[in-house]
Amino acid sequence: MKKILLLILLGIIMPNLQAQVSNDDILGTSTEGVSEETFENWLQIQSHPIDINRVDYESLSGLAILSTAQLKAFFDYRKNFGPFMSIYELQSVPELSLEILKKLAPFITCEQEINTLGRDLKLAKSWLLIRFSQTLEEKKGFSPPTKASTVRYADSPVKSLLRYKYAHPKNLSIGFTVEKDEGENNWTDFTSFHLQIQNKGILKNLIIGDYQLQMGQGLATGGGFSLGKSAETILFTRKPTLGGRPYTSTLESGFFRGILSNFQWRKWQGVGFISRVVRDANQLEPDSLNVVSVSSLQTSGFHRTASELADKNVLLETNFGAGISYQSEFSRVGAMLLHTDFDKSILKANKTYNQYEFAGTQNILLSFYYNYTLSFAQVFGEVTTSNSGGYGTVLGAIGSINRHWDMSLLFRKFTPDFHSFYGNAFSENTRNINETGIYWGIKYMPSRRWQWTTYIDYFYFPWYKYLVDKPQTQGFETLVKLNYQLSKVSRISGQLRLENKEENFSWKESYLENNKTKTRTITEVTSRYRWTFNGYFTNKLLNGISIQSRISGSAFRFKGQIATYGWAVSQDAKWSKGAWSLASRIAYFSTQDYDNRQYTYEQDVQYAFSFPAYYGRGWRYYSVLSYDINKNLTFWLRWSRTDYINQETVGSGLDEIPVPHRSDVKAQIRWVF
Repeated sequence: MKKILLLILLGIIMPNLQAQVSNDDILGTSTEGVSEETFENWLQIQSHPIDINRVDYESLSGLAILSTAQLKAFFDYRKNFGPFMSIYELQSVPELSLEILKKLAPFITCEQEINTLGRDLKLAKSWLLIRFSQTLEEKKGFSPPTKASTVRYADSPVKSLLRYKYAHPKNLSIGFTVEKDEGENNWTDFTSFHLQIQNKGILKNLIIGDYQLQMGQGLATGGGFSLGKSAETILFTRKPTLGGRPYTSTLESGFFRGILSNFQWRKWQGVGFISRVVRDANQLEPDSLNVVSVSSLQTSGFHRTASELADKNVLLETNFGAGISYQSEFSRVGAMLLHTDFDKSILKANKTYNQYEFAGTQNILLSFYYNYTLSFAQVFGEVTTSNSGGYGTVLGAIGSINRHWDMSLLFRKFTPDFHSFYGNAFSENTRNINETGIYWGIKYMPSRRWQWTTYIDYFYFPWYKYLVDKPQTQGFETLVKLNYQLSKVSRISGQLRLENKEENFSWKESYLENNKTKTRTITEVTSRYRWTFNGYFTNKLLNGISIQSRISGSAFRFKGQIATYGWAVSQDAKWSKGAWSLASRIAYFSTQDYDNRQYTYEQDVQYAFSFPAYYGRGWRYYSVLSYDINKNLTFWLRWSRTDYINQETVGSGLDEIPVPHRSDVKAQIRWVF
């Protein structure tokens, strides 16, 4: 009874615990270099909140919010005091500050809360979401064809999305997604479906339809949320083994389609899966034996023109695999086999940097991984080999030296002939290939107000890369971020990052030939540097009103050359009252070139994201309005516009707009029942 009274009191005095925090707060970084897949995976986590009384160590650590010490405190509390009766009870867990709980709130739920605080919380819930968006100005691809240019998009500029989900937190999830990009002529251009059954005796997880799989450190299968290098220098270093999860993204690649089953007997788990899915690819002309090959896989998902439609669904990919693992409360060791087969051979262009790239129809991966958690640290690793003879390895550790210092250390190596189509391990490259590196991260918290984070990452590339005409190149990246909590409602933060790599640099050179002056292009591999700075100030002015001021800047130069610069400044304001909420921004940006483009996360409708690159010179505005029509129905409307200075058009190719501005609208409605 005392516990219930305490929870009621906490529910009264802490009503903002469930308040949504911004993506920047969760991600702890600017959006530069953050892929669309990363945001989609993060949104999938948000749409599948976890029950704090059922969550295991791997799933909770996979949110990358709690440190090793905080995770231990959470599970020790639940073990000693029994199931949580409300999310508000988390405030009684040692090491969990209110700031941490606010970050955690969007991803968690508590079944027990139904009977504790009398909340009208249904165990089973369905929701239907409909979204439409469009660019208001006419792009070249939607204008009438001309004699000089006849290629045009197939259909209207409207982009649409239909998504449905039924979920029971104990054991069942059913959902589908139907999406059409602008210019596509089929409103069901991309469809996705899943049925998931969990916790039925020894059957831990069964998924029929589309799914992702994350095992080990992501060398073989890394289908989960992971930022890698960011201002969160510790927690994103390690990947949790999450197993299979339903795929609900609109990205048209990077997922399996078929059946996955996961069985558990005591501390042993086994997983088996099979997938058959058609992929977009660049198809080559038949050779002399009339054999058709493909040169590369396409991941954009666009099917708007004749050439894009010609690449649609031309490659059949079959995957099957199995794995086994042994798991105790704080440790896991396992192995997995993944076999990938294509119905057409992949044949890359005859370039030096492609010498070790995958070629053929079959790839086999064998992976061994482990994770062990001590009271103060986690050690983890994975070693994976491909049938090409190449291998990849990730070895690391993260932990708390004391209550003020956290540290992470990670070594990785991917040989040039290591091939993994679903890998997403920690790396500098976008793919786990042709790289060796070592990363060191530190987080220092002298008090609850101050936080300092930094990392340094050294990387080496043994073979040629695209736009790097030299083997054995290297570089480093370092970041420093300082965060100060001025008060409970205000915060100031600054972040500085330096990246150094070796890349091609080209220039024109004049020379005499037969008494005539000619020019030629000279290319050499040299060091290039990029500095970026981000700072922001957040403050809650009144109840329901908050502001955030941001400034960002960058400098870019090749060794021995003159630097170029870019910067942006923005002002955000958020207001909420009752069923209404409004978020707006005005921003000014000025960049000398594309290398100095400025990335800033923008608020969007629920389960959507926006992180455009500001470049050129101009103004950027947007507003997002939401209204709860009733307890089951919510409506969102988003408008954004960019006005460019000293330029006459926006975009290029078929996306070119013949005026110096671009406006976009997006409308969404969600029905929960």
